[in-house]
Amino acid sequence: MKAKVSDKMLLKMCGDVAKARANFKCEYPNCSINGKQLHPHHYYSKRNANTRYDPDNIIVLCAYHHTLGNEAAHHDPNFKDVIISNFIRTNEWHWNITEKKNKIVKNNQEFKEAWKERLKVLLDIYKRKVYELENKGAGR
Repeated sequence: MKAKVSDKMLLKMCGDVAKARANFKCEYPNCSINGKQLHPHHYYSKRNANTRYDPDNIIVLCAYHHTLGNEAAHHDPNFKDVIISNFIRTNEWHWNITEKKNKIVKNNQEFKEAWKERLKVLLDIYKRKVYELENKGAGR
């Protein structure tokens, strides 16, 4: 019998994919924080099953821009506008993720298994890209 895919595991995998995609840097405009102390922030709430594990719904932020500062995603009512107006994400991306959010899905074990497989593939792709970028810089 297969072990159940846990919510906690999928959220961690989703965050890992988003961090690798962001090259381990805060995606807030003009922020220079990078490293391992980054937070995956859901553009649309984690409560929405269809976008809960979707890395496209994640913006990688440092602690200040996630929850601590005045400009933080959890405090600034204009955060979503800042993300779009500063070209962190596009209007097209916004409408695509909004469309995904509005679909109805059954959040069951099969749904979680499918996300687990997708996230594994994406994580492998982004880790390879990070590795290639690091090795390009080392060869100079």
